Amino acid sequence: MTFNGRFLANVIQFASTQGASAKDLIALTKLDLPELSDMDTKVDASVYNAVLEKAVLQTQNERLGLHLGNYLSLSAAGLIVQIAQNSETVEEGLNYAIQFANLGCAALPFSLVKEKSKASIQVMPSELWMKQSPVAVEQTLDGYFVFTLREFHSLTHRKFRPIAVNFKRKRPESYLEIEKVFNCPVYFNREIDSIEFDASVLKEKVVTSDYNLLKVLVQHAESKLAQMVESNGYVHIVKQSIINLVKPQFPTLEQVADNLNISSRTLQRKLKEENQTFKSVLNEIKKQWAKDYLQNPSLSIKEISYLLDYSEPSAFVRSFKKWTGKSPNSYRSELI
Repeated sequence: MTFNGRFLANVIQFASTQGASAKDLIALTKLDLPELSDMDTKVDASVYNAVLEKAVLQTQNERLGLHLGNYLSLSAAGLIVQIAQNSETVEEGLNYAIQFANLGCAALPFSLVKEKSKASIQVMPSELWMKQSPVAVEQTLDGYFVFTLREFHSLTHRKFRPIAVNFKRKRPESYLEIEKVFNCPVYFNREIDSIEFDASVLKEKVVTSDYNLLKVLVQHAESKLAQMVESNGYVHIVKQSIINLVKPQFPTLEQVADNLNISSRTLQRKLKEENQTFKSVLNEIKKQWAKDYLQNPSLSIKEISYLLDYSEPSAFVRSFKKWTGKSPNSYRSELI
């Protein structure tokens, strides 16, 4: 799982205005600021998490992400926001954002759910990321929701008050500050992270819409996705989508295909062209995660089996032996 370097550079610059040491935070990336700010720079999740955690610690601001969402320039989101700004309606802009999510913050995949009178943007951080750094997930999610509302206002030149904002996390002591920022009821301990709004918002016209420019930007985004596939293989895109959709149950082929806006048959064909199958890609992810989890002595084999979506520990043990030729316990003992 990787993150956009330019976005992280913006995080560091904002944290420095709140009392954090930009020098300390940049040092964690092992890059200089110009390298980090390059549009094509990607940083590993471990680096991104470490920067966010240290930024919160140094600023002593547990709502850093919330304030970051208000600080960030809309241009920080790059091509995806440019496409939204030239779409005809809010709904069209959101659908493009979903289509090209892998060009932005792929760690926060989202879906647009429409009902009769309301709609919601539902965000699904991967279970692995949430276990790696709950702090980074929380700060990023807060910033994402605030940034999304600002984008709505920018696209339409109208102020929209959400119906509600929902978080999976427990209610923090600073919940009143969160409600003040969103100016709507905020609920905690919910099943999914989401922001709800009146369905009519989707039909709002984008005031900066430009069809001809939109065509150019969409073609550019499609080209960048194609380059990503060419350099990393389509398997890389599928892996990223699988990781993003883990809840902790692993997604089905149909769910991944839907997330990538292609048919199941097309997904299977693209993987076959790289001598892969959906099952082989899924097993490769589980194999790597199993090895990572086994390095944590506090996790039992039963817990790891659950995290990897096995019905019982014996099924996980059989799979792990098939992958490595060793039992999970044997593999773990060699790590000590």
